[in-house]
Amino acid sequence: MTTPLELFDETMTEMLAKNKRFLLQRPSYAIKFMDIAKQMKKQSAERARLLHDENLTVPPILIISITNDCNLSCTGCYACAQHRNKAEEMPISEIGRIINESVDLGVSVVMIAGGEPLMKEGILDILQKHSSTIFVLFTNGLLLDTKATEILNRTKNIIPIISLEGDQPTTDNRRGNGVYKNTMQIMHRLNEDKMLFGSSITLTKNNFNDIIHSDYLDHLQQIGNRAAFLIEYVPADGNFDICLTEDQKSELRSMEDELTAKYDMLIILLPGDEERYGGCMAAGRGFLHVSSTGALEACPFAPFSDLNLKDMPLKTALQSKLLREIRDQHHLLKESRGGCALIENKEWIAGLNQ
Repeated sequence: MTTPLELFDETMTEMLAKNKRFLLQRPSYAIKFMDIAKQMKKQSAERARLLHDENLTVPPILIISITNDCNLSCTGCYACAQHRNKAEEMPISEIGRIINESVDLGVSVVMIAGGEPLMKEGILDILQKHSSTIFVLFTNGLLLDTKATEILNRTKNIIPIISLEGDQPTTDNRRGNGVYKNTMQIMHRLNEDKMLFGSSITLTKNNFNDIIHSDYLDHLQQIGNRAAFLIEYVPADGNFDICLTEDQKSELRSMEDELTAKYDMLIILLPGDEERYGGCMAAGRGFLHVSSTGALEACPFAPFSDLNLKDMPLKTALQSKLLREIRDQHHLLKESRGGCALIENKEWIAGLNQ
């Protein structure tokens, strides 16, 4: 019988390695992704072995927020809302060690976030050492200069996912005047160079129709986007006013198969239909988060931790009592208003951590 975690793993593998439509017009990436597909199978087997032999849960996906520094100041940014201590931020050497250990343990996809990750000097040098691991680089795109794009074009396993909010007025309203125009120019340049890139769009109740019920996604595909992350707004600052409505959430999840069939882009809904996998996929059931200060956390939006990776190897930290308790009781994580069940239940999680 397939477990929810195995189903999630299989779905992720199929999405990233078997569905080749997102590689249309990007033939130079085909050989690289064949190599990655083989590596993902090996990593899945290693995760299964560790679970069976050592009762150690290793997630398929690791999210690392490598810095809180950013060249923008976006309204409602969860990284800013958490007020991490800059003085305690991990050096690049620690980040490199954690990535090395995660790959050895069988993590298949490493998502690099911030702040703006390209403000962390040396990060691309670290990533290009792992040629068979997918790195999803969440960036505002404004620092994708010639040097950075040369590295991405050469390695072909570091995929920039550029943040947008929708059209020009909506994006500039949240991200700053002129950001949309500059971002479009960068996307056109990446497309001319036949590079693999995508977009990350934060869905709110205000921009939902403009993104989902328009030609917006068609436009993204036309200008070269090969992936679209549609991320439900999470009120890190406590403002629930612009969260998706229940009707919008239900409609979005019911449209997942339709969107996947319609576009050659990968369409990735976050959090998506987690009930398919038995509930919230945080705390290692599908992914984990490492903060800029080294804390191993269930989710980027829920900054609760009982261990820090500055003090121990990742394999040791994966035995976290807090994360195990969240996994064991994940059925209690019910989401209502926001896009994150953990942030909805933060008082319960805080109680576990006492």
